[in-house]
Parts: sequence; structure tokens; C-alpha cells
Amino acid sequence: MGSLLCISLLLALAANLASANTACIEAISWGDPRVDLFGWAPDESIWHRFYTGYDWQPELFERIPPSTSTSCPSVFSWGYGRLDIVYVNRSNEIVLHKYFDDGNWGPSWEDAIDLGGGGDIDLVDLYSWGKGRLDIVANAFNGSILHKAWTGTEYFPAGQVWEDLGGNFTGVPPSIVSWGEDRLDVVAISAETGSLLHKYWEGTRWSDWESLGGSFIGKPAITSWGPDRIDLWALDKDAGLNHKFWDGFQWHGWEYLGGKFSQTPRVVHWSQGKIDMVGKDLDDNNYYLKSFDGHNWHPSIDGWYDLAGPYGSEPRLVTKVNGQNFLYLFGVDVDNEIRMQIWSGYEWQPSAKETWPLGDVSKPYPTEEGGFVSKVQKVLLGTEL
Repeated sequence: MGSLLCISLLLALAANLASANTACIEAISWGDPRVDLFGWAPDESIWHRFYTGYDWQPELFERIPPSTSTSCPSVFSWGYGRLDIVYVNRSNEIVLHKYFDDGNWGPSWEDAIDLGGGGDIDLVDLYSWGKGRLDIVANAFNGSILHKAWTGTEYFPAGQVWEDLGGNFTGVPPSIVSWGEDRLDVVAISAETGSLLHKYWEGTRWSDWESLGGSFIGKPAITSWGPDRIDLWALDKDAGLNHKFWDGFQWHGWEYLGGKFSQTPRVVHWSQGKIDMVGKDLDDNNYYLKSFDGHNWHPSIDGWYDLAGPYGSEPRLVTKVNGQNFLYLFGVDVDNEIRMQIWSGYEWQPSAKETWPLGDVSKPYPTEEGGFVSKVQKVLLGTEL
């Protein structure tokens, strides 16, 4: 009976992962009050909207050229006015890089930079340790992890070549983080044992892959709130969340944090020692929240606060860059509408169970006749944003 339950759970998770692209969303902020949203439209193009501090623009969405994507893009910002987007192109399966800088899209509005990897790369993730630096990791179809970096003046390796970090991993992308300049940490789940494997760059060389134990499924997450701190998050075979951390001297955990999630919850740190995370429940598709105040988990080590739902996408969290306990929470509901909640530092707005609509992602663009397929409610929440 136990094995049947495990198989059923794995099938449910696989189905969720397979359908997640059609309701995916990515959220990023380069500085208060700017927030940018990206997602994957039914025609496999990438859509974009942004919050100016007064309203959401454009009135519906803009389609990001060129071509189409195999999945949701990975996005990041290394500083004010900067956005980087990386995705796998549908037509020829190469990795494309597009950026927004100094008020313009580069290398142009119509074009993107060809990073190679044609036919070898499935999904990508990216991170930056500071201005002018971008690191991209990808899972190759042969099971290894690939890496490519923008150093500020050139790509390394040059051209369409990628650095092979080795290993034999499951068919989900690795996760990457940096706690400071010249430091990278990458984690992925072993295809052979299901354990979490870790590799790091220390400024001059890559370490070997080290096993951190456990038996996990899905894509793990890795975060950092500052130098010498790493937090790892992964789902066990019952879809419960597990946590392990590096304190600068040694590893601690794994500790069991409960829940039953469709994917590893999204985690943010709004200041040193503070953690907020939101995950989508595997059974009811609602979002659930847990937080850490530097000493204790709330509501408890294995308990979760119930938020709104149901949702079709995984949650996306953005916290203010000035260290305030202020959160934007975004998701795509089961009717393909983008929804937003805000934690003001004291309460959820409009409430813990209510959300604001931001547009229908199943019909994101103007019709051929020039009219709009839906009316998007603009959200004006005052200058606090």
C-alpha cells in the first residue's frame, strides 16, 4: 500500500510539473517601487508587465521577442534599471539571453543573444553576485550540470560553449545562489540516490560534488541571507518540506518543516536572520505561508498559515530591497488570472483570503482586430508601494 501511495504521489507531482509551464509566473524587482512580472503565454511566447509605483503597464501585456520558449523564463536583476532573462528557444532549443539596461532592451528589442546548448539543455536558472556578473546553470539531457557566466565584458566559456560541472542528476534544473563576490553554490538532486548534492565556486576553482544526504524529489531551492550562510530546501517523497543550513562552520539539519507541496516553496530573506516562504499545497492548490524571525518558526516548526487559492501556478515572492518586512505575493489562479496579495509588515492586503486581479494570462495580448480581449483591473495602492 505504501508503494502505491508513493507512486500516486510521484505521478501527481509529475503532472503538476508538466502543467506548471502553462500557468507559470516570474517576479523580480530592481528597486522600490518597481516590480516586473514575466510568464509563458499559450502561444509559447514570453509576456511581461511591470508596476511603476502608480499603475501596471502596459494596459495588457507585452510580448517579449524573439521566438518562443520551451518553458517559463528565468529572470534576475543585479541593480537598478537592470533585468536579465534567460530561456530555451522552442524552435532550435538554444539558450537565449535578453536584457534590459539603461531604458532599452538588448541586444535590441527584436533580438536575443545566442548562448548555444542546442539540443543539450532543458531548463535553466540564473543568479548574480553583483553588478556586471551573471551566472547561468542548466541541466543537460545526459544528466550533468552545465554552467556559463557573463563576467561584465564577455561570456565564459566564450561563444556557444558551456562548462560541464559533471554529475548525474534528475531531469529538473539545478538551483544557484551566491552569498558574495566570487562565491557560487549550486545544488541538484542525484538521479542515482535521490540525495541532495552540492558544489561551490570559491573564486579560483570548483569544489567536487558533495552529498548532503536525504532522499528528495522535484527541484530543490538554495538561498542565502548573507556571507557564510546557506539555506537548502527540498521536498521528501511525501512532498513535505525539509531544511538544512550552513552557518559558516558546519551543516545543520535536515529538519522537517511539514506541508505537502506541489513544488518546493518560494523562499525570500528580507533581512539577516529573517525568512518568509510560500508554497502551493498539493491537495487543495491553496498557498500556505511560514516565517522565521531569527529564533523561531511561525506558526510552528511544522505548521503553516493558510492563504488564498486555489492556484494553477507556483507562488512568486518579492520583498522590498530596503530590508523592510514587506512582501508582494503573486500567482496565477485556476482561471488563468494573475493574483496579487501584499504583506504590509502588519497585515495582508486586501486580506489573508482575498487577492487583487492583474490580468488574464490565457489571453494576454490585443486581438488581431485591435481590441483587447479582456479588461485588466489596474491596482492603485498609494505611494507606499
